[in-house]
Amino acid sequence: MKRNTAIVALAAWLLASPVCAQSYSLSQQQVRQNGFSNSMQTAMSRAADPYSATQNAPEYLGQSGSLPPITVAPGSSGAPQQLSLPPITGNMSGSSSGVYSQIAAPVPVQRPMRAPVVKSGNRKAAAGSEIYSQEPLNLPPVTTLPVPSRTVLPPLYSDTMMTVPLEEAVTRVLACNMSGFTGLTHTTSADVSKAGSFKMGFHSSWFDLDRVYDRQLASNESGDMLELPIFFNYAVTDDLEIIYVIPVVDYTIKSRILWTRDLSESGTGDSKLGFKYRIFDNPQYQMRGAFGLGFKFPTGNDSKGLGTGKTDFEIFTAFSKSYEKVVGHLNLGYVMTGDPNTQFYPDGLADKFYYNFGIEYPHTHNVTVMAELAGEDWGAEGLKVDIIPGLRYTPTENFAFEVAVPISVTNDQRYGYNYRLVLGLTTFFQ
Repeated sequence: MKRNTAIVALAAWLLASPVCAQSYSLSQQQVRQNGFSNSMQTAMSRAADPYSATQNAPEYLGQSGSLPPITVAPGSSGAPQQLSLPPITGNMSGSSSGVYSQIAAPVPVQRPMRAPVVKSGNRKAAAGSEIYSQEPLNLPPVTTLPVPSRTVLPPLYSDTMMTVPLEEAVTRVLACNMSGFTGLTHTTSADVSKAGSFKMGFHSSWFDLDRVYDRQLASNESGDMLELPIFFNYAVTDDLEIIYVIPVVDYTIKSRILWTRDLSESGTGDSKLGFKYRIFDNPQYQMRGAFGLGFKFPTGNDSKGLGTGKTDFEIFTAFSKSYEKVVGHLNLGYVMTGDPNTQFYPDGLADKFYYNFGIEYPHTHNVTVMAELAGEDWGAEGLKVDIIPGLRYTPTENFAFEVAVPISVTNDQRYGYNYRLVLGLTTFFQ
């Protein structure tokens, strides 16, 4: 009895050991040699190798009575392979011997979704060392992307410091005239540049003397005159501008009838300080109106004919109106002159009334065509009427060049001419 008990204990220990479980067929022979019953042998066989017992029991399986092969789930490179058993198909009810086995339903093995690859910025990284993000990458549909808005570019030279738009299509340059005010060549406009803007430049006016008063010069008489007014223009506000003009005068007259010697002088003439204030601006009718004041100071040498030696006072009005792409300007002015008594003005000077009418056509953003009619009545000094065609060119936002040719219609003032040549330059600063 002790012998049988020892053999049973030894067989149980051998069957429980993983090493001996691999050779369970040898242990079965020992069990049968020791006289154990068939049921005891079957129970010990199942305990030693459950998988083999199930394989030897067709009642627990389907008609085939065998397990399909084990499949290997693919894994990423370098990762350990995962083993999964396929589902076991068979009868879920017990056998005829009354032993019931309930096998759990197989759980489907889901293959892991491969995360989107984020490429590493390190070019020296080894092949296969890709970095996978932990969160899924959800891109919005293409139709939800914002549609870029249409960009409207401003017109060229649209800086309000020096230009103003005309019908929102073409801009015109607010350059200065010979008096230093914003305008054409002679005509003053009712426009004022942006507050804080500063402009400066000059206009050169050269002509040959053709008459002195109403007398034609003889063949042995001649003369020419150059006037070069240098101006400074500053916009104090959007409606007020201040100007200061210093003229440079150079003339030569050869006439023994008027003077006993030839006259040739050059230097600065009488300076001028002026103000222009815009009193209304009506966008509905595209009309603007301004009035101005001017003071001429005797800074020129009156004995050399470079000035009158007296102070003058001037008042004027300016009106401007836009007609589609054409702008019209009108000036009316009055000058109260001093009463000099020099060899150049032996009879003194009368007051002066003048008028200017001008139109400008901004052909492009760079080119403006101008036309003016300028007239003045200087009392005893005579009448003068000029027609002035001109052209203004703006290569950049900081410079404006112009050329004009005043043509005399009538002139019985002291110095007469048939035409003049006017060249101008205006520079713009902020």
